[in-house]
Amino acid sequence: MYQWHQVQTGTFDNWHPAYNTLYIYLLTRICNSPAFVLFIQIIILSYCIATFMCSLEKYYRVNKYFLLSCSVVLALIPLNFNSAVILLKDTLYSALLILLSAITIEAVNRPSFFTSSKKLFKLFLVLLLISLFRHNGIIVTILYCFTVGIVFRKNIRRIYLIGGAATLIYLVMTTIGFSVLGISEGNYANKYAPVSHLLARMLNTPGVEFTDSELDLMQDYVDVTELRDSFDPYNMDYSIATQNVNALKESGERYLSLGLRKALQYPIITIKHYLALDSFLYSPIPFPGSYVVGMFTETDLWEYKDIYPNLAENSKIPWLLADLKNISNWYQSFSMGIFHLEYFTMRPAIYFYISLAIIAYLAKKKQQIALWCCLLPSAFNLVSLAPAMPVSMTRYVYSTILTGYLLIIWFMFEFYKSKHTKKLQEKV
Repeated sequence: MYQWHQVQTGTFDNWHPAYNTLYIYLLTRICNSPAFVLFIQIIILSYCIATFMCSLEKYYRVNKYFLLSCSVVLALIPLNFNSAVILLKDTLYSALLILLSAITIEAVNRPSFFTSSKKLFKLFLVLLLISLFRHNGIIVTILYCFTVGIVFRKNIRRIYLIGGAATLIYLVMTTIGFSVLGISEGNYANKYAPVSHLLARMLNTPGVEFTDSELDLMQDYVDVTELRDSFDPYNMDYSIATQNVNALKESGERYLSLGLRKALQYPIITIKHYLALDSFLYSPIPFPGSYVVGMFTETDLWEYKDIYPNLAENSKIPWLLADLKNISNWYQSFSMGIFHLEYFTMRPAIYFYISLAIIAYLAKKKQQIALWCCLLPSAFNLVSLAPAMPVSMTRYVYSTILTGYLLIIWFMFEFYKSKHTKKLQEKV
């Protein structure tokens, strides 16, 4: 809703990635409707998934009819049919990461890839869009190019040139470009959220001491009592709500320095704090008290009645919305029977570890160690989120789950083909 308001007013800031907002703005010049923007998003997501599947068909002879059937199943999985119609940066960004994985598979199988100007430009463009369309995207771009350059050592100069060019243009577009386009700084409350959340943890930890001067300094930037009382170990949003945005904008460095001092003073507490907060990214089993915020159906349309009074009433399929919500809630609370693992279907770590096992199997079977590189986009997305995970939301790591689905499809085909071949040989 915040982005949509910017699109309608033409006043942009960088709280949500500004170029993602500008992309939505440009589409609304064609047709000023969220439905049109989402229609284009579905086409882009479909293209990226199809490109990945086409690379499996072209280079590994995965049956195209099998892939077509699997694409229908993918579309019907609740996480996918919800994510496709979320008007947020995360779906488009995740689609681009899948496209980058598909490009990587092509690079593994095509020796001439790094000498083709057309292929290199496509890689550059995807890396630049990844950098611009989510705040942690530039970290993914840098880590990806650094690692791929090591794997494909013969082409390291070209790879680093592509990565360097994407990074340089990103820096120009987010400095000079912001100035030219009149894009202002993002929300300062979010910028200092990790500091506030860590201090809230310490305020609620026995044995952690704050001096009167430290508490007075904190009070300039947050409501200390509210920060302590509203603390939720797995959600920064409550800590953000206690912050004084204007004070942080004027002299937030003092507040940041206080947070760093307390982190160094209590390193064990700081480490445990981030291990718990980031457990969503690396732990397949939920930590005690942790949870996952699932899909958009948790938000009821009438919450926005002050902004768009007739939003809920304008639905053309109100009867279907309730059914879809029930299906989504069942999916995201699915448990493993005797293990009772709440939110099993929504934890990205499970899909990532499955992906690791599948890539190990495929790399060995195909005798292609470089195949590991197709996991890099989703892996580096997880890594880049770790320093400031605001809340355990599946949309941030949609690319990891989607990558997992696609690799499972590939594995199913290869495993079946291997067993079928073995049976034929035994008959002979």
